[in-house]
Amino acid sequence: MIAARVIMPFLIMAFSANAGMIGNGLANLPILLLPGMDKANGQVSKSDATPPLGSETVSGSGGWTPATSRLSGGAHTFSSADATSGGTSQASAPVGVTVVPNITNFSGANGSRITIDGHTASVQNSNESWSLTSPDTRTLRFEVHSGDHWSSATWSDLTDNRGAERSEVSFSPNYSQGTQINVSYQLMVQPGQANNASFLALNQMHATTEGPPPFSVEMDGEHMEIVLRYTPSGSTKYATVVAYRDPNPIERGHSYDMNVQVNFDPNGNGYLNVSRDGVQIVKYQGAIGMAGASYYWKEGIYRGPAPETITADFSNVQITTPPIPFPQPHQ
Repeated sequence: MIAARVIMPFLIMAFSANAGMIGNGLANLPILLLPGMDKANGQVSKSDATPPLGSETVSGSGGWTPATSRLSGGAHTFSSADATSGGTSQASAPVGVTVVPNITNFSGANGSRITIDGHTASVQNSNESWSLTSPDTRTLRFEVHSGDHWSSATWSDLTDNRGAERSEVSFSPNYSQGTQINVSYQLMVQPGQANNASFLALNQMHATTEGPPPFSVEMDGEHMEIVLRYTPSGSTKYATVVAYRDPNPIERGHSYDMNVQVNFDPNGNGYLNVSRDGVQIVKYQGAIGMAGASYYWKEGIYRGPAPETITADFSNVQITTPPIPFPQPHQ
């Protein structure tokens, strides 16, 4: 039996469309909570937000994050109230927020330079109309068809890379060994034919030296894998570690909330943490990275030749380098 409801403010940490957050600061936004509500017992608090934003789980300490997946760029206002036990409380005063675009200066053309989360990124694709699009100001959509090879003035996937196919963006700057790199984003592989490529990387931390990426999120058939590689000093050979392989096929059309924390050190003092949908799936300490390298982020689709079309969306990409706790909070 429920004995009481309490009115309490909550701390607004950050706001981002599609990620469920609001701009920094302490808001005196009254929300009626039931004591001890948490995910474990399945109790939730529904909101009367404008526009309607669905329901949110409330922690026992009163932590609550409004789901904002349907907000796009621009100004919005919303208010919230508890709607448990068959009754709806009086809504709070509306709160105004502005959704800041995550992607600016967009162009899908091969060789163009766009801005993502304040970072410059170079476009690498076959320059087709479908190769890279932006459904909204927080999402990039990468699509690869059979025969989609990237080429530049000095490189051709067709002739220099055994016919590899790709649509990617390559970020700057480069990060040195010993730097903690924090990356958060949402990843969705769109419905379509099963993956038959000999290899398929969805995102990676690439090394400035030659060779495969020292960290990557890959697909082996329809199974997501987290892969790391390293070469110790004095060695020319790299070791490959499959740190995680999902026993279940990837859920096409599902937006996975990804969070990565990595510190490269090929001599054994590195680490890699990865969470997916709030569950940590990799906790690794040891050698990771290539001797003498620095590292940069790449996202999109990079695969061996295959007949099927594959499409993947990346949303709300955020890259920081302070030594913050894992996982990184979304901004």
